[in-house]
Amino acid sequence: MKRWCVLLAVLAMPSEALAQGEAVDWFRLGAQELATGALEKATEAYEKGVAAKPDAREGWYNLGIVYGRRRLFQKESEAYLKAIELDPAYANALHNLGLAYLDLGQKDKAIDVLKKMVNLQPDAGDAWNNLGFAQLDKGDFEAARKSFARSCETAPLSADPRFNLGVSLMRAAEKETSTARRDPLLKEALAAFEEAIRLDPANFRAAFNQGVIQNRLGNADASVEAYQRTLSIRPEYPQAHYNLAAVLSARGQLEEALKAWETYVNAGQGDKNEKAFLDNARKEISRLKSLLPPSAQTP
Repeated sequence: MKRWCVLLAVLAMPSEALAQGEAVDWFRLGAQELATGALEKATEAYEKGVAAKPDAREGWYNLGIVYGRRRLFQKESEAYLKAIELDPAYANALHNLGLAYLDLGQKDKAIDVLKKMVNLQPDAGDAWNNLGFAQLDKGDFEAARKSFARSCETAPLSADPRFNLGVSLMRAAEKETSTARRDPLLKEALAAFEEAIRLDPANFRAAFNQGVIQNRLGNADASVEAYQRTLSIRPEYPQAHYNLAAVLSARGQLEEALKAWETYVNAGQGDKNEKAFLDNARKEISRLKSLLPPSAQTP
């Protein structure tokens, strides 16, 4: 499951607390270049700024942002660490350092840093959300659920943590072999996705996951409805067409299934990620055509 969460990097503008002179001029130039998207020039300016004034925490912080936008994640993390050395309570630097570690695939480091961030700012919804993602990526579903739930509390109008909460519950349910333990988790996930859709009606992935859950719960009608809801938001979403067709085939709605499979093939053709599914869809189309009279088939 891909992550669909907001990762923030906050820009700190040059402060008057910085020493006047050459360093401030470089930092101002760096901010100007960054604002125009000239990342290499911004990098050069900030590097010269911190060389002139190594104790400028904002300079190191903004240099980290520039490195991050250039996808130089190791250098990004090192710049944030310099800023944190100068100010161990620099919350924004801790937050962005956690994200840099995530980009580097260093999950344990990301979790440790993001925990420090939320301890400093317990109401930081984005930090709780990103901590939850790091925990989810590591496979600690219970810790992830708690972090996403805290993010929901602190960011009541954000759909992202609710979506991620639903994902964490789905992932936890996948590990359960007992229906008695699995189904309550799936039902909680359904509610989380519904809340995500309420806050963001365009959240087609939440609707899609509802279709997956309803199918796992044996609610075929509700599953079809959820996939149709997904397609009303994102008509060309191949996975929703595929799953809808599969549910219709399983229910024995052969004419509707045939049309759904053909629609999926049209939506998914040319997508290399869909190749194996397209092969299966074409086999299913051939099977259904052999069962249906010509009058029930698409000309």
